[in-house]
Amino acid sequence: MKKIILILTICLIISCNSSVENNGVTDEYKLKFEQQIEAFETFTTGFYNEDIDLLMSVVADSVQWSPPEYNGGKILGFEEFKDAVLYYFDNFDEITFNPGDGLIGSDYGYWAGSLYSQGETNSEPDVMRVYGTWSTIHTETGAEVYNKWYGVLNFNTDNKIATFSDWMDVNGMQVQINNFLESSKN
Repeated sequence: MKKIILILTICLIISCNSSVENNGVTDEYKLKFEQQIEAFETFTTGFYNEDIDLLMSVVADSVQWSPPEYNGGKILGFEEFKDAVLYYFDNFDEITFNPGDGLIGSDYGYWAGSLYSQGETNSEPDVMRVYGTWSTIHTETGAEVYNKWYGVLNFNTDNKIATFSDWMDVNGMQVQINNFLESSKN
């Protein structure tokens, strides 16, 4: 009986240590997170190549989007999202996302799960947070524009972006363009 209790205790300790080591993250969750990163990289490649079909291929038809600029708190849909992307295609070139750029203390741009959270904690990668910098060239003026950016994305079962909230200093883009124009005069 003592041997059985000892074996069960050892198994329990190993099991607990295993869960602590990976924080409850399963191989399934890791794979899901990698697939979400891949989908977002397809999204950013679509921006760089100005390929609307590629970019929108990872966005759900029923997407709910909260844009970075003030709009009275309205949630927008697929067509409004697509129109915003086309605006960037028409006005900017070489639109590039640099994941993790601009973060202090980390080079990683992709995060998911909420092991520390005000609400319920979990290790599931259902909601992905993305940090980085967008860089681009304003088509009309040639001004280089940089924006630190933060996005929160939720993917559906087809691994398409179902909800998307993003934040950046939209006005800062125009400020950078104006500064470029002003310095070009001198």
